[in-house]
Amino acid sequence: MKKSRTWLYALILVALGVIVLLTWKLREPASPKTPVNTIADLKAPGVQYQQHEGKTGSRTEITLPDSTTVILNSASTLHVPADYASGNRSVILDGDAFFDVKPGKDSFTVTSAILKATVLGTSFRMRSFTSQQGATYYQLKGSSRVGKSYHSSTDNQPEVLERGQMVLANREIDLMEKETYHPEELETWLSDILRIQNANPMAVSRILEDWFGVEVEMRGDASKARVITEALFFNASLDDVLSNLSDQQGFKYKVDKNKVILNF
Repeated sequence: MKKSRTWLYALILVALGVIVLLTWKLREPASPKTPVNTIADLKAPGVQYQQHEGKTGSRTEITLPDSTTVILNSASTLHVPADYASGNRSVILDGDAFFDVKPGKDSFTVTSAILKATVLGTSFRMRSFTSQQGATYYQLKGSSRVGKSYHSSTDNQPEVLERGQMVLANREIDLMEKETYHPEELETWLSDILRIQNANPMAVSRILEDWFGVEVEMRGDASKARVITEALFFNASLDDVLSNLSDQQGFKYKVDKNKVILNF
């Protein structure tokens, strides 16, 4: 009988220990998340900025004071400091844009909520929305030094990119990786000739995301929708493309800023 009670007391003590340990664990402060930059955080104190906005569903071309050209994609915003012409070639991007940077004695910097790139004379495409966790950067000509725009607890080492190289980044998991891509794909994007071949609805949504810099959400059953065997669009807006594809694949669509909803 004594032995049974001893075991019972031991089990009670173990149970109490587990409860105390779990309670202590639950009270521990949560691990700090990767800091989230806002556009206001990225702006230099005391500096005025001019804001350029890309129209939803189309591209907007901007020429900066030093003759650098920028193609803003759908629902994207570029903030340019008032003293840009005086040597402060440092812009802020919220969205998707292609930059053809004019060479100069001062370096050119573009910063987003996730990425920061410093260049001299070069051309590249950056896609980084503050509303999204992922970002991409594609080098077309010249070279760039690309890194995270926030302080990382794991890796703050920037990458040097040449033609045909790119960066994939994700703020949620604090990751940035250097990869390769086919620069001809970016050159096709610049020509604004969109060709869709042998694409089911899922493939179409991925193409739209890359081409227009939007986020596509599919709703309903798309399994019976036809495959687009061949579709060619010249300088077409997002609405032009969606209107055509909706007739072929049988969906209705809604565009809200940089998000597209396809209802099958």
